Amino acid sequence: MWSRIGRSARRSAGTILQSARTALRSAGPTRPRRRIRLIDVLRVLGLARRAVPRPVVGPKAYPQWWQRLLALVVLVALVVGIGFALAALVGLLVVVAGFLLEQAIS
Repeated sequence: MWSRIGRSARRSAGTILQSARTALRSAGPTRPRRRIRLIDVLRVLGLARRAVPRPVVGPKAYPQWWQRLLALVVLVALVVGIGFALAALVGLLVVVAGFLLEQAIS
């Protein structure tokens, strides 16, 4: 029984390998791999000059609705965050000033 299972497994593995080879051959010529140059790496890292992208014109020149919504959400978050920070700073100053005043009086 085990020998039959082994033979069928080998046969199916061979069939799979053969069909993979056929598919690779029929895929046609592959693109040559592009060589990574040092200047390209430096451009990606921002250490070398890049070509200036062409301006977008036409209907896509305006921001999309979701970009405007995202900008509004970020603006509200910044205003609220800065407001909380300023309120905490003023509250801390009031508490410290009260403590120092109590110490000066006593």
